[in-house]
Amino acid sequence: MVELTAESGALRLAAGGAPRSLVVAGDSEAGYGAPLLSALAGRHSSCPVLRLGSGVLPNWIGAADLVVVAGLDRDRDGELAILTDAAARRGTALLGVGRAGSALHERCTWARAPFVAVPAERSEGSALWSLLTPMLLLAGELRLTDDDLAGSAAALDATADLCRPDGESFVNPAKLLALQLGATLPVLVSDSPATAVVADRLRSGLARRAGIPSTLALLPEDIEDASAYLTGIWAPDSGERDIFRDRLDDAPPAMRVVTVRDEPAPDGRARETMRELLRRAEYAGVPVSDLVPEGATEGTDRIGRLAALIALTDFTCVYLGLAKNLQR
Repeated sequence: MVELTAESGALRLAAGGAPRSLVVAGDSEAGYGAPLLSALAGRHSSCPVLRLGSGVLPNWIGAADLVVVAGLDRDRDGELAILTDAAARRGTALLGVGRAGSALHERCTWARAPFVAVPAERSEGSALWSLLTPMLLLAGELRLTDDDLAGSAAALDATADLCRPDGESFVNPAKLLALQLGATLPVLVSDSPATAVVADRLRSGLARRAGIPSTLALLPEDIEDASAYLTGIWAPDSGERDIFRDRLDDAPPAMRVVTVRDEPAPDGRARETMRELLRRAEYAGVPVSDLVPEGATEGTDRIGRLAALIALTDFTCVYLGLAKNLQR
């Protein structure tokens, strides 16, 4: 996708410097581009990165903005084409990412806007990084982030090897996490805007692939909400917290805290509240799973670590979905 992005002329959109805003419109997969770019850019970004959901293009978007329209969902192809047409008529800088020959592709061609064609063999559920790569490369050219994609491919390959189907569950982190989450209500706790994107990806995968509901908490803001779950109706009762009980009679835990962390956490207060939440979970007898970038090495940069985390969540949800189908 790096070569395809360069060949499309997409990076020339950065020649005029940073736009007033970078707006990402797309389907559910491409929609992760906006929060991920915003988290990577941080508060020192020269322009805001916004996600546009379904509907029409807002009236304030104009020639000073840059719009990225991306997606592979055939059901939304017409809607994305209309958004592309509206952006082109307003004179915005425009980039399209999607299937060759789609309505989105046709409208980008009409508008003389660069279009990055995702290879035909990539399915909707496995094309996340094909959709995100052009956005990340463009953000780098705009100097919104200083992250390099070079380590991402290596981190993804390493995670795929760790989570391969023939790996035993005690050495396969995705299978282990799937076993832990199979019959629980997960509370997905993240410690930064970047890991919050990973947590939201896991929430969506659990719902779509395995039908498992979950809830999100971003620290430090949501510490009290997350702590309230530990004493709610899903929490262990006092008998389950008895250290002298016969654990062979224990039922599977009804709730599990899943922490999504990337070391080092950028916010010192987030680190402190994470430690406090883990202390409260231990006191309440609620089990904890720690989601870390297993496929990342010591020298892997931030985007590589996030790629490893996202890959781990995707493998976990696939294994849960397979287990659900086998139980039918």
